[in-house]
Amino acid sequence: MNDLYDELRELRLPLLLYGMGDGADKLLSVLERKGLRVSGVFCSDGFVRGKTFRGMPVTSYADARRAFGTFAVLVAFGSARDEVLGNIDAIARETVLRVPDLPVAGETLFDGAFYEAHKDGFAAARALFEDERSREVFDTVLAAKLTGRPEYFMRAASTPEEDFRTLLHPGSYRRAADLGAYDGDSARFLLRLCPRLEEITAFEPDEKTFSRLKRKTEGLPVVCLPYAAWDREETLGFARGGSRGSGISAGGKEKTVTEVSGVPGDRIFINKRVDFIKFDVEGAEKRALSGLKETVARDKPEMLISCYHRPEDLFELPLYIKERHPYYRLYLRRQKGVPAWDIGLYCTPVCG
Repeated sequence: MNDLYDELRELRLPLLLYGMGDGADKLLSVLERKGLRVSGVFCSDGFVRGKTFRGMPVTSYADARRAFGTFAVLVAFGSARDEVLGNIDAIARETVLRVPDLPVAGETLFDGAFYEAHKDGFAAARALFEDERSREVFDTVLAAKLTGRPEYFMRAASTPEEDFRTLLHPGSYRRAADLGAYDGDSARFLLRLCPRLEEITAFEPDEKTFSRLKRKTEGLPVVCLPYAAWDREETLGFARGGSRGSGISAGGKEKTVTEVSGVPGDRIFINKRVDFIKFDVEGAEKRALSGLKETVARDKPEMLISCYHRPEDLFELPLYIKERHPYYRLYLRRQKGVPAWDIGLYCTPVCG
C-alpha cells in the first residue's frame, strides 16, 4: 500500500520541516531511513531569532517561500491549539503540507508496510466497535496515519467531556484509578464530572511530575502513588522529562533514565473496589491492563484507555480487551489536533 513516504518521493519537491525539537529529530531519522532528504527548516515567526537546527538555518515561512518557491511542508510537532491548527490550515492552502505519524513510544513506524502486515488485525478490531461513529473515527485515524493529509485531522473529532458524558456513567463512580496522572489534570476533570466520587488513586512515576501532582491535588480526595502501572512488581528504567512524554525507557538516549517501581494494579486494589480506570501510560497500556486483570474481572469498571502511543495500540488494545473481558462494549473517540493523538478506547460493561 502506498503511504506518505511514497507520495513524497513521487512529488520530487524540496522537503521543509515545520518545527524543531524532539519531534523534528525523530522525523529526520525516519526520513533518512526512507531515503528522503530535508532541504530546510522553518518555524513560527516568534521562534526564529537566528536559530539553527541540525546545521540548517531556521527561517520563517515567508522566507522559506522566497527561498524555495514550491516545496512540501512536513509538520514536526504535535498541537491541538486553535491558533496553531489555523496556521497549519493556512499553509496547507498554499502548498503541499503533510503530518507524518511518528510513534510516541517505541520505534515501530506506521507506514504502508506496517498496515499491510497487520491488515487482518485492523479489520478484526474495527468489527468490535459498537457504533458507526467509532468506525468513522477508526477509518479517519488510519487515513491520517497513512497519508498525513491535514484534512483527516479535523474529521470525526469530539471533546473529552462530551465523550465522557455520553459513553460512560460518571454519576455512579465512587472510586477511580488514574494511571498516568501527570500533574492531576485528569483527576480534577474526574472530580468535576463525577459528583459522587470519594477517592482517586493516582499513579505517576516521574519524580518531578509526581511532586506537581501532590501539590496540585492537595486537599482533594486523591491518593498519589509514585509507581508505574505494570504487569508485575519490577524495577523499570524510566525516561523522565517532567512532561507528558515521560515513560518506560526502551533504551533511547534522548532523556535521562532513572529507576522506578513497576507495580501491578491488582496489588493496590486487592481489597478496594474501583469503578473507573483511566490508562494513559505512554505505551505501557497493555502491560498495565494485564496487571489489573483480576480487578477488572471482579469489579467490571468502566475504562478509558489511550490508544495511540504505539502503532499497534489501535488494533491490539481493542482485541486484548474483547478477548479477556468479552462483556465490554467498545467505543473509539478522538480529539482534534495533529498528529492523530488523543485517541481514546471507551469500555463499558454490558452488566454492571
